[in-house]
Amino acid sequence: MSSEESVEAGGRTSLRRAHVALGIFLLAYILSFVDRQILSLMVEPIKQDLGLSDLQVGLLQGLAFAMLYAVVGIPIGMLADRISRRRIIAVGVLFWSACTALCGFAGSYAHLFAARMGVGLGEASLSPSAHSWLSDAYPPAQLSRAMAIYNLGITIGGGLALLVGGAVVDMVAEQGALMVPGVGPMPTWRAAFILVALPGLVVTALVFLAREPARRAGWASAGMPLRAALSHLRAHWRTFAAIYGNSTLLGIMGYGLMAWYPTLLIRTFGMTPGQASLRLGLIYLVLGSLGSLAGGFAAERLSLKGVRDANLRMTMILAFLCLVPAALAPIMPSVTLLLLFFSLLTFCFNGYFGCSLAAIQLATPPSMRATGAALFLLANSLVGLSLGTAIVPLIDSALFGGEGQIGPALATVGFCASLFAALAAWSGLRSYAVTSEAVARG
Repeated sequence: MSSEESVEAGGRTSLRRAHVALGIFLLAYILSFVDRQILSLMVEPIKQDLGLSDLQVGLLQGLAFAMLYAVVGIPIGMLADRISRRRIIAVGVLFWSACTALCGFAGSYAHLFAARMGVGLGEASLSPSAHSWLSDAYPPAQLSRAMAIYNLGITIGGGLALLVGGAVVDMVAEQGALMVPGVGPMPTWRAAFILVALPGLVVTALVFLAREPARRAGWASAGMPLRAALSHLRAHWRTFAAIYGNSTLLGIMGYGLMAWYPTLLIRTFGMTPGQASLRLGLIYLVLGSLGSLAGGFAAERLSLKGVRDANLRMTMILAFLCLVPAALAPIMPSVTLLLLFFSLLTFCFNGYFGCSLAAIQLATPPSMRATGAALFLLANSLVGLSLGTAIVPLIDSALFGGEGQIGPALATVGFCASLFAALAAWSGLRSYAVTSEAVARG
């Protein structure tokens, strides 16, 4: 075999390993979203069982999960820039699955809040490590596509959480309880947490099949100190302010959408959890996944045509496209119209996250990419997730009487978040192009 053939064969092998790792990370990300989103279908039974308010449930969905998910992601990201990312991911999957099961045994609001914090702590291990791994495994031009595929975990996981969770809730509601081996009969919401935690054992084993790639040139064995990483962000603050601002605002809308649309259909149109989740889950699974892929492929095509700000530009376009459906979907007078606009919103919205992640990675030196991903997720989760799930009942109470008809509040959040997200991305297009080029030159 000639040296050229050897190099070509080595490239094919490396790419094949990258695809295997991407598939495993996708499964892990799907599971993570099932575990974090299953609570959105069980708002009413949890409220009744534990005597909670809408705001308390919103905090369970957002703040309880996001507190450790966001903050602990930074030291985990720094660790992933130094030691085996495979081990970090495997331990994290096992830990968050155990905490998801513990949610089913919670005897009080405080216990459930603490278990949700544990889920966030475990899930904090996945994305910073996976982002760093994929940025080393794929060529830069293909990174937005790889990130878009990885982020199918959001739409597939969110869709499966709705579909499977809704079916379980309806089934157990009909039977009164579900028999869990070794535990006995359990109420609807408790049994659902335990059932969705079990696949974590399989995913943990699969993680060890992935072959970790070598770090790209410029990586130092000690990693880059956090102070140096923060200095890089300050030196290119316009670039990162635009990426963070766009993604955080869209995150507020997206997390609010996933947390409260099932409740909107149940309260406004008298659906059961299974009926609401079947409709929303299918839309999210199919159109959300197609939108995520479309955003990644569109950004990749722009990059290959020489558009220097392709990833950030794509997030701006998608935010503008979300404006109308985000404002109209939740206030439609019929289920058909609501689902029609929700479908359009789901397709447009889900393309942004893969582009944002690629933008962060390409604007960040190789020596701090896991840390950079963790800092990005800190902003996106601590603000987007915490505020997105709590702001809907807060706005409903402040502006619309607090009667629980959350459609107007969802419309207000969606329109404002989309508009300001688009403006944030537009403000940083030029600086992002300069920063990413400087990083590429080393």
